[in-house]
Amino acid sequence: MHIVPIPSRITYYGGNVQHDAQVKKEKITNASLGNEGYIIRASLNGITLSAQTDAGLFYAEKTLEQLRCYSSIPCMVIEDKPRFAYRGFMLDSARHMQTPDEIKKLIDAAALLKFNTMHWHLSDDQGYRIESKKFPLLNIKGSWRESDDFGSMHTGVKYGGYYTHGEISEIVRYCAERHIEVVPEIDLPGHTTAIISAYPYLSCRKEQIPVQTTQGIFDDVLCMGDSRTLEFVYELLDEIVPLFPCERFHIGGDEVKLNRWKECPKCKEKLRSLRTDNFAALQSDFTKKVIEHLKKHGKKVTVWNESLAGGELPEGTTAQMWMDRKKHSIAHANRGGDVIISDFYHYYCDYPYHMTPLKKTYNYDPILKGIKPEAQSRVIGVETPIWTEYICDFDKLCYMFFPRFAAVAEIGWSEKDKLNCRNFERRYKGITPLLQKIGIKSAPASHWNPTPIQRLAGTLGFFKDKVSFEALSNSINSQKN
Repeated sequence: MHIVPIPSRITYYGGNVQHDAQVKKEKITNASLGNEGYIIRASLNGITLSAQTDAGLFYAEKTLEQLRCYSSIPCMVIEDKPRFAYRGFMLDSARHMQTPDEIKKLIDAAALLKFNTMHWHLSDDQGYRIESKKFPLLNIKGSWRESDDFGSMHTGVKYGGYYTHGEISEIVRYCAERHIEVVPEIDLPGHTTAIISAYPYLSCRKEQIPVQTTQGIFDDVLCMGDSRTLEFVYELLDEIVPLFPCERFHIGGDEVKLNRWKECPKCKEKLRSLRTDNFAALQSDFTKKVIEHLKKHGKKVTVWNESLAGGELPEGTTAQMWMDRKKHSIAHANRGGDVIISDFYHYYCDYPYHMTPLKKTYNYDPILKGIKPEAQSRVIGVETPIWTEYICDFDKLCYMFFPRFAAVAEIGWSEKDKLNCRNFERRYKGITPLLQKIGIKSAPASHWNPTPIQRLAGTLGFFKDKVSFEALSNSINSQKN
């Protein structure tokens, strides 16, 4: 059967059920199903969907929706539940925005594939994307850049915008109806050029700077030695938190350059007060205070793995691993901290299939080597990101995302012994009509797994046209902190 993700167990009994068969839904007590598991019984008497929760019944309906791609449904029993509790995708709307209707298409695809989290990246060097009534300059200045200059792209046209509170609430509502939580990300204290462009006093140099028009990692970050920085951040978060009822809140923390802090008298004084000469401790101290503030709102905080470089973070903090040369994420898990896996080399979908073929994504094991057996449960799930520096339209986004999006969905849901890439490819082709109906245009199958020669040529071409080796090197070197 063409079901994605592949269920835990299917038992066939012979015979077929027609699409117009009566469908019954029931809540049952079955602890083995957990919060999201379900049972489908299809017989000549009809179809019964059983689960402990509304979420479980919803996922049963999504499996039934896929089964209806066939002329009839086999008589069978499907017993199914997820491998990981956290199964998500990350959408970058800071570099290039998507319309609410386009985002809803991704949400519908995520629901079909049993994702339960949308990580929404809403602030970066190239734009601030949330309506702010407390800090209007974030929208007047921080939400707009003078042009697009990403790689070989040079438009010379002003670009920007933001999502209103009403639009955000609608997306959150739409997700909730599909049992998907929306985790917002406000990247702090780095990737904050757009915020600083609106309020220069938040930086070390206090100078007016423009919103960035290019990809990269930039020197200007929030000043850690000025008390007004935390005051601003607290007020901003107080405004944002009510828009997102999800328990999780992401505060970024990746790729923070230390240059400005090393030359800033206030930051150096702050470092002395911490009794250390490790400038990464400034970020750790800041992050701990932001985490404690968000805890007052009942939030559980997620950070990118670089935030662990300055020392341990408060209990309950989740680390999202994307590139971790120092293995801070492994140490965090072994200490009892939760980890989400978003490995750059396997799960990032903004890089071409030449660099990250479908089979490379699918065959990656998210249980990191070095995590002790007793700590492997601290890997709470997987997430596939798509960054949009080089993705300006929705069809290109879908081409890059699908089918790798579905591959990560299956890795997050299905048991390891059920995973088989060739079998997945066959099943994925079977559900593409459902994705097309939603408005998702997948990459053609001929592009999924390039040959080694095609991979080399395509990867070199991508970096030549779009990504400078300097930018990639800066990203990798940021892991040395």
